[in-house]
Amino acid sequence: MAKGREFVLPSDKLPDVFTINDTTEEQRLIRQTMREFMADEVLTEVAKKRIESKDLPFQRELLRKLGKLGVLGAEVPEEYGGLGLDKITGAIIAEEIAKQGSFATTFLAHTGIGTLPLVYFGTEEQKKKYLPKLVSGEFIGAYSLSEADAGSDANNAKTKAVLSSDGKHYVLNGEKKFVTNGGFAHLYTVFAKIEGDTKLTAFLVEGSFSGVIRGKEEHKMGIQGSSTMDLVLQDAIVPVENLLGERAKGYKEIALNILNLGRFKMAAACLGAGRMCLKESLKYSQQRKQFGKNISEFGAIHQKLAQMAARNYAMESVVYRTAGLLEEAIGKIDANDSRAVLKAIEDFVVECSLVKVFCSEALDFIVDENVQIHGGSGFCEGNPERYYRDSRINRIFEGTNEINRLLAVGMLLKKAAMGNLPLMQAIKQATGDSMTPSLGESEDLSEKLFQYLNNAKKVVLLAAGSAYQKFGLKLGEHQILLMALSDCLINIYVMESSLAALVKNKTDSNTILVQLILDDGLFSVERLAREIVPMCADGDEQRTILAMVRRLLKFTPVNKEELCNNIADNLLTRG
Repeated sequence: MAKGREFVLPSDKLPDVFTINDTTEEQRLIRQTMREFMADEVLTEVAKKRIESKDLPFQRELLRKLGKLGVLGAEVPEEYGGLGLDKITGAIIAEEIAKQGSFATTFLAHTGIGTLPLVYFGTEEQKKKYLPKLVSGEFIGAYSLSEADAGSDANNAKTKAVLSSDGKHYVLNGEKKFVTNGGFAHLYTVFAKIEGDTKLTAFLVEGSFSGVIRGKEEHKMGIQGSSTMDLVLQDAIVPVENLLGERAKGYKEIALNILNLGRFKMAAACLGAGRMCLKESLKYSQQRKQFGKNISEFGAIHQKLAQMAARNYAMESVVYRTAGLLEEAIGKIDANDSRAVLKAIEDFVVECSLVKVFCSEALDFIVDENVQIHGGSGFCEGNPERYYRDSRINRIFEGTNEINRLLAVGMLLKKAAMGNLPLMQAIKQATGDSMTPSLGESEDLSEKLFQYLNNAKKVVLLAAGSAYQKFGLKLGEHQILLMALSDCLINIYVMESSLAALVKNKTDSNTILVQLILDDGLFSVERLAREIVPMCADGDEQRTILAMVRRLLKFTPVNKEELCNNIADNLLTRG
């Protein structure tokens, strides 16, 4: 069974990853159901206009229809009205719902951070009371953690909870910001500090409770059709039985674990949006004529289409690999043991953070190129422009990408320090390998790319080792260095996932996509390593480490013009 964070270690073979081709017939049927629902109910011009005008009753009706299909309860146990399905199915649903950004935000907030805290941490009474309503769409869920002075630093929240003199309820006072679904939610997961505590506790707060006041709707850059507003608590009365989970463990146990799942789900949504934008770009490029021919015939457009397709393949590879890892980990334990489930998921916190960062930034690249391919019409109000605006929030949602980068490296080093990851031994081995003559390149493309990948891993280990040797326990104070290390990890995870997916399902079209992914990734690791080493060493030591990097990262670059033209030709031929 695979363990979290192991992807950073050089190995003698590629991992057996889960791929989109491994989905079951049931999962493929759910994908088809979602595609039909989106086409018929959400992606019509009338529906899109109603959603973007913030017609919340209409969005609520859409959620109720999804409730009847069972989609709202896909990951909710059957005894509470759900389907009790797996994380892979959850990823498929997120991928398909992402074709309309505003409604996707509404849906994912409801089914994810609005429902899962209750699934994993609720008492039996709480689950029986609220989950059937959330699953049917009778109730809409929301999540209230952020405050004016507590965004990334969530523990700085000022909202207070005071136990009443009769011990029957808590009185909550404070103001929460940026509450998705705030304008029409019925149940909020609210985080507050009980009087005398320094850490947060979670509460289930109904919108109808006395003292619960909805603020004004925010007017946002993107996802304009989703509801975002402040939630004001003025002597809000919350029954003691609505305390969720354990006192003072709301942030560490509930918030962090739920956000971890949210990051993975967001990555899947980015994949769905990326696929849609590439399809749109392909169609437009074959219709738009300049200089007497379709712009799809120009090399500059070929490069854009190829890079968009490569990022989509990379997103697909990391999303479904991670979904498979999560499902495999959960499948080994009792599904009714919520804490054991979350502990299993927590083992892949690094992967979830890296996938969220990579996919959100890959989508930003894709939506930007989609606008560029459309030229002036892409800058005018409409689909390419809306996708561009809607995409931007993903680098902020579920923890900013900066926080996720720092979290990923921090967790990796923490596990190594605890002895749960043989990182120091691997660094020592990489140092030794960098001193020995390199083996000749394999004639087999997959084996050659695997050699390159292993050497790139060794370079990242050398960079991490030099950083730890220089700064030790103070490494956390050097955020620029840590973010560069995190980008190295992202490149390694993306390259390994893409290559492993290719080896499992090899086609000519996927082979050239993976060649482009690996070429970009190897150059990126080389650049990052050359940036990191001077932050950690100087003089002879710096020159020695850089020489090791050069020795390890000897790879033959691809002919990018030829590769991009071939990828584009394949895409345009398929239509």
